[in-house]
Amino acid sequence: MRAQGKSTRGLRCPCIGWLLALPLFLGSIVWSEAASAADRTVVVVLFDGFAPAMMEVARTPNFDRIRKEGVWSDHLVPAFPTVSFPNHTTFATGCWPEHHGIVGNVFYDPKRGKYLYSRDADWLTGCEPMWQAAERQGARSAVFGFMARKSKTKGALASKIDGQPRWEKWGSDMARARHAMDLLNRPAKKRPALIALYLKGPDHAAHDHGTLSPEAIAAAEDSDAVVGMMMETILALPKGQEAALIIGTDHGMRDVGPLINIGRIANEHEIKGQIAAFGASAYFYLDRHESVDRVAAALAGYGDMFAVYRKGEYPAFARIGKGPRSGDILLVAKPPYWIEGSEAFPAYADILGISTFWPRAFTPLIGGIAATHGYDPDVPGMHGIFYAWGTGVASGREIEQLDMTDVHPTVLALLGLEPGEPVDGKIVKEVLAKEADD
Repeated sequence: MRAQGKSTRGLRCPCIGWLLALPLFLGSIVWSEAASAADRTVVVVLFDGFAPAMMEVARTPNFDRIRKEGVWSDHLVPAFPTVSFPNHTTFATGCWPEHHGIVGNVFYDPKRGKYLYSRDADWLTGCEPMWQAAERQGARSAVFGFMARKSKTKGALASKIDGQPRWEKWGSDMARARHAMDLLNRPAKKRPALIALYLKGPDHAAHDHGTLSPEAIAAAEDSDAVVGMMMETILALPKGQEAALIIGTDHGMRDVGPLINIGRIANEHEIKGQIAAFGASAYFYLDRHESVDRVAAALAGYGDMFAVYRKGEYPAFARIGKGPRSGDILLVAKPPYWIEGSEAFPAYADILGISTFWPRAFTPLIGGIAATHGYDPDVPGMHGIFYAWGTGVASGREIEQLDMTDVHPTVLALLGLEPGEPVDGKIVKEVLAKEADD
């Protein structure tokens, strides 16, 4: 465990000799603890859209090795909505969306306007990402790819961050991971205690071709190769230098069918307001004079495709709060239906009349998807993978289930640090090696 700093406040000694020696004594404590801190690095990896079902088909010798030598689970339970950006933030902060404020990939805020896949940490309404909590406690961090690694008003929230190129310019996951792992070979004074790395994983291939398609399985095997490279890098570290590897995902994946034409439904019932739809959920932000009762009653007529919830009456799994960001009405699709907003439609969608006279649900001939996420977290396929391996991690242990909020405090515990303030999750003690010895 990383050594914790000790307060010298209140030390009293009448002895002149002790007073003269005290600075050297304290200095030796600080040096010793800093050296210990510099020798422990936790590498945290989030692969996008890695469903446990992929493991049953793909060849994953490195993940298989972690099952024998480390800790693993097929049930990392995501926050709702089970889409990327709320869960990237929950993974990083240990907070539910109701506290960190990122309640969807797309939503509206009455003061800031429309949120649309923004990586700016200023959108957070509370909670600290793990790298910010580590830096506050004196532990150097490096962050690649994650949202909330940079704030427009505060700048970088870690000692080292990468730029924010467009998705298609990211390059391969292996190249990005090698760049991050090179930091392990830096001198102790420059080596991060925490390296946090977001990678594309199998998400895109699964969306386009299906959860267990050859393309998605190939992407999962590529991710396994990345894990293998990281493990070999850690094993090659010089004697006395410690490292642990924590691997998770933001959500699972399931195959889908018809698209809910939410624009057509809203137009048909002359619903006045704005819609933010993504994956399998949608928020309705109604105009001031629009009736919530009327809209809820109209939408209730489509119960075969989605469930309707008013603000203040959200289901227990929807920890999104009662603030203005979560909308006046929430829709949650029922599989195999899925929902997307206007951002996902091509520019010519209105010309074709998709939102005016096309069917209320249809399967797109082009531009559709084969698999998605965003449902109730307990819908089959929404859970994700969790793997842990290395120094400080227990051996050969399966964890039945853990929440996305639990990753942050568990990572900080491996670093010997306190979790961020505030935090909703708990330390998963089964991950820690000392629990295996009890």
